[in-house]
Amino acid sequence: MSTAPILPYEPIPTQPPKRRAKRWPWVLLGVLVLLVVAVVIADIALRSYAEGRAADEISSQLPENVEGDIDVTIGGTSFLAQVVTGRLDRVDLDAPAITAGGIPLSAHVVATGVPTDLSQPIDDVKATLSLDQAAVDEVATLPGDATLKLGDGGQVSFDGTVSLFGFSLGYTVTGTVEGSGTEVVVVPVAATLSQGAGSLDIDLDELLGTVADNPIPLCVANYLPVGAEIDEIAIDGGTATVRLSAEDFVADGESLSTFGTCP
Repeated sequence: MSTAPILPYEPIPTQPPKRRAKRWPWVLLGVLVLLVVAVVIADIALRSYAEGRAADEISSQLPENVEGDIDVTIGGTSFLAQVVTGRLDRVDLDAPAITAGGIPLSAHVVATGVPTDLSQPIDDVKATLSLDQAAVDEVATLPGDATLKLGDGGQVSFDGTVSLFGFSLGYTVTGTVEGSGTEVVVVPVAATLSQGAGSLDIDLDELLGTVADNPIPLCVANYLPVGAEIDEIAIDGGTATVRLSAEDFVADGESLSTFGTCP
């Protein structure tokens, strides 16, 4: 009787048990993302709230003769981080249509290193004011009540009169304007007779030479808060653009209402 050969036992192959993927890293990442989003939303909301409060606070500190709306934008990095340090990196103020003492103008102010406590000084303030002809008429008073007329390409002009042999001769001076500190200087470039000369045989160079050669200083300190100075004046398109600056300036009611004096 024969027997079948015994084959070696070979176990049936089996699949290794599947390992469950660890989900906790993904859950943690999701929580972190939500926290970041929440912080960003809170930062934006608080920044927006602070901008509104700052606009109201600044408006309340302005002199009584200043009227108009002011918009405030707080720049820099995280607003919350800036608040913790007690100092804002940058604050922009825009006043596109305000009047100061009845003078219409537009203003843009950039302040850097602004303390959250406004009784403390701001590191640096730079302002740009735009004045049209009507505003310049109120600010710039030339000798003899002449009117400074704004031109193009940095040019200005004004009219005046000189007396010669009992005749009153009208002239027009053209020139440029420079600004420094609390003073504006009109620098004549040329002068021409505009009326009254008739057929008189006169030497225009000699007659108008003194007019064209003498700069005319104009003090404007009484229009500027103490500590603010003029850096530059640009004339173009019938508009005067004045750039001002101040360092360590305290933006409280007293400082904003205290103006300089002219001799």
